[in-house]
Amino acid sequence: MQSISYVKEGFRIAGRHKKLVLVLWLAPLVPALALAAMAASNLAPALGRSVYGDRVLSGDWFITFLEFRASPADALGPILSLGVLVMAALTLVVQVVLSAGVVEVVLERTQKNPFVLGIRKNFLRFLRTSIVLSAATVVAFIAARLLMKGIFKIAEAQADGRFDILGIVLAVVLFFLLWAPLDLAADFSRIAAARHDQRSMVRGFFRALGSVLRHPGRLIPMYLVFLALPLLVHFTYYKMRSPWTASSLFLILMSLVLQQVVMLLRAFFKLGLWGAEVAAYRGLEEPEFCRPKAKTAPIGEALEV
Repeated sequence: MQSISYVKEGFRIAGRHKKLVLVLWLAPLVPALALAAMAASNLAPALGRSVYGDRVLSGDWFITFLEFRASPADALGPILSLGVLVMAALTLVVQVVLSAGVVEVVLERTQKNPFVLGIRKNFLRFLRTSIVLSAATVVAFIAARLLMKGIFKIAEAQADGRFDILGIVLAVVLFFLLWAPLDLAADFSRIAAARHDQRSMVRGFFRALGSVLRHPGRLIPMYLVFLALPLLVHFTYYKMRSPWTASSLFLILMSLVLQQVVMLLRAFFKLGLWGAEVAAYRGLEEPEFCRPKAKTAPIGEALEV
């Protein structure tokens, strides 16, 4: 099965670029640590050795957090509003920078410093693709939300809460069915742009989307594998973490280490997905998705030729 061969090649490519896995792990950590540092600077003086602090360590963190947010000591408003928006924007830029360099590396051409070269060459065109993908994601989210609201109305009319659960499940499935081809198309258009040094990213996105929709049997199973693996790792971490509460410095540090192992595995899977997508792109015979539309020559020039 071609999807399995793409997955295997993706893992082989990720295994050949272990330093890049570390980059993918560490780079997104920077904006997260910045936001955490801002929150900690607000929380530490207010909590300290207090009843609030004891309740956080005892595992009653969510109720404690809500009580803290309602107390006069709370000043998290700017951090949880503007701070989150700034972090989201910074994370988006970091992800575009990383993808610009990663694609150039996983194409594995004989170039010096391909990661830096890729950032320099691909950042702006990859950013345009991210904007197109974000707009398409909003459309997919709206469609899923409308479906969920419609089923919620049926649940209200039937006075049956099972329809609420059905609405959520169907909305999630619809969102995935709409978004997965969009995400694949965005990645394929980026790979094509880097491979052929082309810049027509909006055109490339929709041409890549058409190719994805023509080959769902090859591409969607590959995508599902790399979607399921991080979810499985997070679920395993949750099942290991949930029975006990980190109530000492040692346990807190161990919890942080375990969490970062999860993030490191996620970085490996992300690089594996890029590698598998490059293998799939080659399986599609490397189409020039982002080739600009050919301009028709004037009649006089055509006759001269």
